[in-house]
Parts: sequence; C-alpha cells; structure tokens
Amino acid sequence: MSASANLRILFRAPAGAGRGFGHLTRCVALGRALGVRPLVALRGGRKAREAALLLGADVVASPSLGALAAMHPDVVVIDDPVARDAERWTRAARKAGAVVVTVHDLGLGARNGDLAVDGSLTRSRTSSHRGRVLAGTRFAVLDPALSRQSASPSRTPRVLIALGGGPHKRRAQAIAETIAAASPKTEIRIAGGFVSPSKRSTGRVRWIGSPRGLASELAKATVAVVGGGVSLYEAAAMGVPTVTVPVVKSQVPTVLAFARRRAAVGMAYTATPKAAANEVVRLLEDASLRRSLARRSRRIVDAQGATRVAGEVIKLAAGGRR
Repeated sequence: MSASANLRILFRAPAGAGRGFGHLTRCVALGRALGVRPLVALRGGRKAREAALLLGADVVASPSLGALAAMHPDVVVIDDPVARDAERWTRAARKAGAVVVTVHDLGLGARNGDLAVDGSLTRSRTSSHRGRVLAGTRFAVLDPALSRQSASPSRTPRVLIALGGGPHKRRAQAIAETIAAASPKTEIRIAGGFVSPSKRSTGRVRWIGSPRGLASELAKATVAVVGGGVSLYEAAAMGVPTVTVPVVKSQVPTVLAFARRRAAVGMAYTATPKAAANEVVRLLEDASLRRSLARRSRRIVDAQGATRVAGEVIKLAAGGRR
C-alpha cells in the first residue's frame, strides 16, 4: 500500500479543445505518482470527461463547490490557470479542512495554496505565493512512466505534429502539407484530437487520436512539432528533437527559454506554417543537430518531477492531519 493510499485526494482542472488537455494530464500524472486513481472535478464538456476516463481517472458527476465540501477531502490539487476559478476552489477546500496544492505554468493561477508547484523552465511569479513553493523543471509534473521510455525513432523518418485540437487543426494541416511536399519520404502524424482523429488522413499525412497521451507516438518520432505546454516537457524528457510553435501568447516565454538553451528550435508566435515546416525539414536533414537538441533537453527535464512533488504532498498532508 502506498503512503497516500488512505488519503482522500480531489483534483480540479479544466480540459477541452480550447484550453487543451495538459492540466488534466498533469493531474493524472500526479495521481499515478501518489499511487491513487485520480478523482477529478473537471471543468469541461463531454469530450473532456471521455478523455479523463480514457486516461485512467474518475470524474466527479457534479463538480461543484458543494460536492467538494461533501467529500471531505484531505488534499485538493488545483491545476487551473484561471485565477478567479482557482481561488474559489482554494477557499472552499480550506473551508472543508483540506490541504491545498496548486499547480502552475509561469505562476499563473491562484497563489494562496499551502504548496505551489511550478515546473516551468522560465522565471515565474511564484515568489508571491503564500505557502511553500516547488519551482523549476525538477518539479515538472509528467507521467512517471516517461522516465522509463526514451525516443526510438522508426527507420522511416517520422514527424509528429501535436498542436492540439480546436482552432489549431488548420495550422497543423498546413505544416504537414508543407513538410510532405519538401520531404516526400517522411511519414507525418497529426495528433489533432485527444479522443479521436479529427480529420481524414490523406497520403503520408495521418490524423490520429491520443486517448492515453502522446508518449508512444513521441517515442517513434524523428522530430516533433509541439506547442509550449506539457507536450514540450514530455518531448524534452524523452529526448525527442522538437520544433516548438506557441499556439497561445502565454506559451511564448517557455518556447523562448527552450530555444535560448538550444534544447529546442523555437518559432515566433507569428511564424507561418511554412517557416515551421522549413525548420522541421532542416532537422530531418541534420542528425547532429537532432542529437544535440535531445541531449540538452533531457538535461533540463528528467521526468521525475511528479515523484518529487508526490513526496512533498504526502508530507504536507501528514502535517495537516496532525
């Protein structure tokens, strides 16, 4: 039995085509590191609930503050960049007597939990948090299984494009078509929907679903095209050479930070699909650069962050009980 098996832990996160699924996957990763099946109060629609179940989480039927109070949790983990929503849940969790753990990117979200976790590579606003802070990529919350899985690209060059669903599908398709025209022997896979493929595959461009995450697809990729969220940290931990394309402005600092450390090829927020595709083709043709990016990225992210965070959560919860 794990040290946290007798703790009642509730996770709160948003998920969906617009917000993405990074917050949900982090909750699942932390749950696994804690040795529990995550119970998630999800802010999202039907597809988000389906994704949570496929990832191995349980979903609260009515994710309200009243439901939180009725559960009497020992720990509430809040991974939500919308500060107002996160603060409401923090107050309700405290009122219910729970220890509050908040998970952040760049310091965004509520800052009044008992423990703040910010695994960002860039400087964040964690200095204003009232509780203890775990900052830096040593605490990047990723699936612990990534530490046992490294990149083993297929013999045929393969590119994985994972920019998310919703409004990012058109950009992903344009990048894929440009790569296919310049490198006709390359296989291109687009993870455009978390639950199921969102477009029809054509030629060497194949749309795929990623119901259990991207690890297996990343492992086979020669080069990956990702945004500046959780997928970038996953690719880094696995040593997959990446071209990073920020899909929202808030991802720009992370993309720039990886690029400055020469751990990824960083694109501007305004970069065209053709510019991103050209960088992918350049990487496909330069094995030395790919090895260099992979080596530096794995130095930055080691995939043990969730385990480190879980240990601190358990100690904090034990103190709260006393």
